[in-house]
Amino acid sequence: MNTSESCTVFNRFYDPIYRKYIFQPTVIYGIFWQEKIGAKLTQDGFYEENEVHIFIPFSAGFKRNFCASEEFQENPTDHFTLRPEDKIMRGISSGKSLTILCVNTFDYGNKDLQHWEVVAK
Repeated sequence: MNTSESCTVFNRFYDPIYRKYIFQPTVIYGIFWQEKIGAKLTQDGFYEENEVHIFIPFSAGFKRNFCASEEFQENPTDHFTLRPEDKIMRGISSGKSLTILCVNTFDYGNKDLQHWEVVAK
């Protein structure tokens, strides 16, 4: 797996000072980005069925610490998390963000193999 790409995760959290939801970006270096392009034909018509799988090793480079979703709500400025409905995009400023559908954690085995698999659309 070639982990030479980067991505930006946008975590959504509520800011009580501004009284609105804010997306906080975190750039992650050393990931593998795999796009699956497809289409589906149904009785209602033809539509795209594209999906992206992002593999993020635990050893990837990021400036904030990873934490669970509950901990992230308590201190969002020092942490980032991976959870459904947050946004992710390829690179640092590609302009096209995707919505995270699910996150799978593979934290067993050799430390070099431990990673998160993010599925986005």
